[in-house]
Amino acid sequence: MAELVPVNARRDPNVEKVLKREPRFALVLICFFLSGFAALIYQMAWARQLAFVFGTSDLAVATVLAAYMGGLAAGAAAAARLTRRLRRPVMLYGLLELGIGLAALAVPIAMEGATALYVEVFRGSVGQPQASGLSHALFYLVSSAAILFIPTALMGATLPILARYAVRRESQIGSRVGLLYAINTLGAVGGTLGAGFALLPRLGLQATIWVGVAVNGLVFLAAALLARGAGPVEDLPVAVAGDPAVAGDPAAARDPAGRSGRWILPLVLASGAVSFSYEVLWTRLLGHLLGGSVYAFATMLASFLTGIAAGSALASPFATGPSRAALGFAWSQLGAAILSFGAFAAAGALPELFAAIAKHLEAPVLAQAAVAAVTLLPAALCIGATLPFAVRVLARRETDAGPASARVIAWNTLGAIVGSIGTGFFLLPALGYSLVLTLGVVTNLALALAAGRPRLRSWGRAGWAAAAAMLVVLLLPPEVPWKLLRASALGSQHSRGRVAYYGVGRGATVLVLETEGVFRLRTNGLPEAQVARKGAHSGGGTFLQWFAAAPSLARPEARSMLVVGLGGGVVLEAIPSLVESIDVVSSSAR
Repeated sequence: MAELVPVNARRDPNVEKVLKREPRFALVLICFFLSGFAALIYQMAWARQLAFVFGTSDLAVATVLAAYMGGLAAGAAAAARLTRRLRRPVMLYGLLELGIGLAALAVPIAMEGATALYVEVFRGSVGQPQASGLSHALFYLVSSAAILFIPTALMGATLPILARYAVRRESQIGSRVGLLYAINTLGAVGGTLGAGFALLPRLGLQATIWVGVAVNGLVFLAAALLARGAGPVEDLPVAVAGDPAVAGDPAAARDPAGRSGRWILPLVLASGAVSFSYEVLWTRLLGHLLGGSVYAFATMLASFLTGIAAGSALASPFATGPSRAALGFAWSQLGAAILSFGAFAAAGALPELFAAIAKHLEAPVLAQAAVAAVTLLPAALCIGATLPFAVRVLARRETDAGPASARVIAWNTLGAIVGSIGTGFFLLPALGYSLVLTLGVVTNLALALAAGRPRLRSWGRAGWAAAAAMLVVLLLPPEVPWKLLRASALGSQHSRGRVAYYGVGRGATVLVLETEGVFRLRTNGLPEAQVARKGAHSGGGTFLQWFAAAPSLARPEARSMLVVGLGGGVVLEAIPSLVESIDVVSSSAR
């Protein structure tokens, strides 16, 4: 039987080289999976370590995240200037991984210095960090940026560098870049789950970081071996005239520098901002049901990343030309808007869904993962699809793949910084959940309209669908998901009653429910305290009295007491009169 070989493989030695090098590309993908795995191990471990320095306030967490992502953006931007001149991208990728591991070893030393500097700068300052204003925020941002800049910048440069090696023909721009992004994100899912459920609980912080360093070292060795036979980039094949596999856009020939595709960059920035706005919003909302443990956070983050990885992989084969990729970007934004709106509208059913799933599963974490996946994964599929489409719009030939990937990642990451900080610190406290969701959906639809420009032949369907969806959202905005806000990770006890107060702040969502003269305070779904009007029967709350009585029973001679957490003041009311002085330590007691 004759061997089935593509026609061009018989005629052109360059195409034959491509076919022979495919196993080597598969090994590169395995290395990039491990890169994502190590990167998320570091992110979760560093977030824990920096919490010891700066605290666990939302201000500290958000500024640390901004510094982390700022390093990624800077690394991608730097890579955009280097990729076209690279001769051995795989070797450089291996060196970047080695640099990440070495820099990770230096992070704990830098954190010790930041701790000493923090104590010296804010020695004697009055008030909690959240209340101290701009000075603390700037310190968090500058310190964490200085500590994390080198390893995160090296991380941000890896995908553009590998795109230079992976893309040999114009037809591979969307598919190869999307595949690299998907594999790396899938590794990040493994790192999130591995660090959250196994490494951090069992090994601790320092040993977990050593695991990441070992993975980086393994990737370096593998990349160095691969680079020995990869050859310089100039020896790799380029697009062959007449090759039927080349499915580029005719516009590429007229615009070899890709200047006409730069319009996609501000859209990518806005898309990144909206995507992280959704992540912040859903993390806060699902915290009412799943709790604030590291396991709950890991399942939510893993669900979001899994959707992004799958969306990028599914969209990559369709990013065959700039015009088709622009239309794909428009449909992705439309899908993200519709699915996010639908998930928010159905959020009230999540407590019942969680209870139903938990009855059939022994491990509560599996029920948490199922609810997080149902809520976050559908819209994340569309969010993940935007990257390969955006890269294909910007890149007009195979040598543009690396710089285009770098620019798209840099702009998208900058948008993510704006979206995460802006939503957590300004939009949610000012607008609340429903209006923030509406703003995000309208922005997605506006991006769909902008990407589906009239010069595209198929713009009509995407454009009219986006316009109709925007009209529906503006006329029928989503309601507040009261059932979800009343839910609690500790159960549904005392979840009924009239809503006497509801407020969304920077650090918490506060709900006060009133039933027959008894007011119950809930913070992020957790019961904090209850206060009864005079003559009303509290119907419980005995444990609150025991909180006050137990210390006096243990130390009856004590005449002073320290209470950590004011709550609703109920514990203070129950402290025995023998105690002469009471000090309260609480962020709300000022």
